[in-house]
Amino acid sequence: PTLPAMSPAPLPVAPPAATVRVGSARRWSGRSLGGLLLFRVGSRLLPLMGVRGAWAFSYLAGLAFLLIGGRTCFHQLDYWRRLRPRAGTGALVLSVWRQLASFGRILGDRLMVAWRPGRFTLQQCGGEGLRALRAQGRGCILLSAHFGNWELCSYYLRRLSPEAGSLHLVMARQEDAEVQAYLDRLLRGTHVRIIDAQDGIGAALAIRAALTTGGLVCMHGDRVADHQPSIPVRFLGGTVRMPTGPFLAAALTGAPIIVSFMVKTALDRYEMRVDPPWTITLPARGRARDAALGVVAQRWARRLELEVRKHPQQWHNFYAYWG
Repeated sequence: PTLPAMSPAPLPVAPPAATVRVGSARRWSGRSLGGLLLFRVGSRLLPLMGVRGAWAFSYLAGLAFLLIGGRTCFHQLDYWRRLRPRAGTGALVLSVWRQLASFGRILGDRLMVAWRPGRFTLQQCGGEGLRALRAQGRGCILLSAHFGNWELCSYYLRRLSPEAGSLHLVMARQEDAEVQAYLDRLLRGTHVRIIDAQDGIGAALAIRAALTTGGLVCMHGDRVADHQPSIPVRFLGGTVRMPTGPFLAAALTGAPIIVSFMVKTALDRYEMRVDPPWTITLPARGRARDAALGVVAQRWARRLELEVRKHPQQWHNFYAYWG
């Protein structure tokens, strides 16, 4: 069945995130490898290479990340075993390589759009509910994941909904300050405002204020930081924890959630898939509230899994996702 999807929220452009060791496990740190020089060089070279040149180079970059990180860094063999349980190790390693190359192309597309916005074709699928809400001046939560090319949504959302206005992007400001400032200048327009998720109370107040005044708040629903409330769900045959923030914010403010994904469908083409609005109501407190929250989170996990199974190479969580 079709389930409500939320619209993609842009996050910092980055190669596979660096990891830090905690005990015997490696965990996502949120900071990109390569630093400011890598972003500057990439943003200048990509327009010269073009889409086809970037496509060819992505396989070299993917191979480099595979050799440097391997399974101990990116844990992608676990992900592919869940999708291809009967495949041999060689086929799984090939899938990891192709996934890293796909991620490289998506990173390159983000930088290329900054210099040549008309280089890519966008097809829209759905969005009538979003346009209607914006015409009414109602606040919405645009929910997405680290899947597809979420960063390009800040460029294309206004085409889908000219009344979109300002976007409030909830993200963890964990990049190097120079890298973050460079990405803000290059990839985000003046209509994008950042809410730092690391400031828990401040972020909650800013999200509530944005929604109650008719703003659009972009959130991701597939990663959990140490300070975030979360809930266990079933995803790709295992149990993971997903954040409850988007669902609690929707229930407390009455703002609908809109799920959407920006998926790469060809060398120079993307498709923005936007589901109908989804209104969430939760009991006031107690076990009934927790149970209802679990149902809501599981619905989102099923919706995300449908997209991931369709485009598995566009899943971008390069760490031990299942613990």
